[in-house]
Amino acid sequence: MTRTSALRASHVTSDSKQVWAEMTATLSAELEDRVPPGLVAEIVRAVLDESRQTAPDHAVEFTMLEARQRAERFIRARSSR
Repeated sequence: MTRTSALRASHVTSDSKQVWAEMTATLSAELEDRVPPGLVAEIVRAVLDESRQTAPDHAVEFTMLEARQRAERFIRARSSR
């Protein structure tokens, strides 16, 4: 790995972590503690991982929508018990 590619990989990793942190914080606030924060973080991480594998150029908005839908399904399932 060249120094340039290592820096680029580091930058992408840093950007991914920032996107993950921002999405997790936003969803946690929007869901108002209806989903445990750790679960929100796991959902966001899973959606981001899947989007990187299937379509690396997915817009963040689409990824955020998918994470929100999964969290809402969790809320519905938990409240139907």
